[in-house]
Amino acid sequence: MTLGELIPAQGRRHRGHLAPGQRFPSGMRPSRRRAQGVDLDSIGPYVIGDDLRFMDWRATARTGRAQMKRFVAESHLARILVVDFRPPMGFATDTHPMAKTAALVAAELAWEAFNLQEPIGLSVVPEQETIEPRRGRSQVIRVLDHLVARYATMGADDQDSAMSDSDALAAAIDRAAAVLRKGDEITVISDFGGPLDTLKSVARQLAGSRTIRAVIVEDPIYDNPISAGRYPIRVASDDARASIVVPRSGISRQHGVAETLRTDLRRSLRQSGIHIVEIIGATLLSEGNGR
Repeated sequence: MTLGELIPAQGRRHRGHLAPGQRFPSGMRPSRRRAQGVDLDSIGPYVIGDDLRFMDWRATARTGRAQMKRFVAESHLARILVVDFRPPMGFATDTHPMAKTAALVAAELAWEAFNLQEPIGLSVVPEQETIEPRRGRSQVIRVLDHLVARYATMGADDQDSAMSDSDALAAAIDRAAAVLRKGDEITVISDFGGPLDTLKSVARQLAGSRTIRAVIVEDPIYDNPISAGRYPIRVASDDARASIVVPRSGISRQHGVAETLRTDLRRSLRQSGIHIVEIIGATLLSEGNGR
């Protein structure tokens, strides 16, 4: 994965109707926290929906393209992305590992924060460093650079270390909450595999003071089960050829088990006060409408 694969996420746009205070992936959020200040922050190209009263006519005449005055908001809703790069996220049966999907989703959310002029931060699991939220393009590039660097070294850490345990997600959420203010957001991007009791306990403790959102990353095999047949396998440190047989009856049974697990996971997270954001591939959809 390279920085060039994460930067194009800036151009994505999503549309949707919003209730007051609700946030969809489009980033639009009719909330009092987005009140506009009076201090000029920057001048940038016109975007559909901008108030024409704040057009900078001199910059428009100079560039030949509509330019808008951007003002510093009176308050910004900060967000820290908690991205799961633990060893299980290296699993893949199709296009790319789940960890790369997580990085692509994180890039989209980072650019969303940039477009909203909101602070964005990052915590990559299992490392214990937290990049505190800041605004601006340079901060987004810093976040993306860190994702690329950590992805390149993924799996190099000792899998038996304490931070490879599923409690690492809960610890990352706890660290993120410590540098955020009341009402700020923590978005966890993970497959949420393994025991989640500690994570759910932390989420309940933070209910009402921080908003926690979960982007559940899944391998395509969940939606496209493998066909029945014989499959060759390679066993580590063994050159002998081997294979496994997948019976037709086994496929149907396992698919049913997988669907039950998906439903139970989402229900369990919601009961802990965590909001679910569904995705298809690496594209964000809406909150709370998925399986």
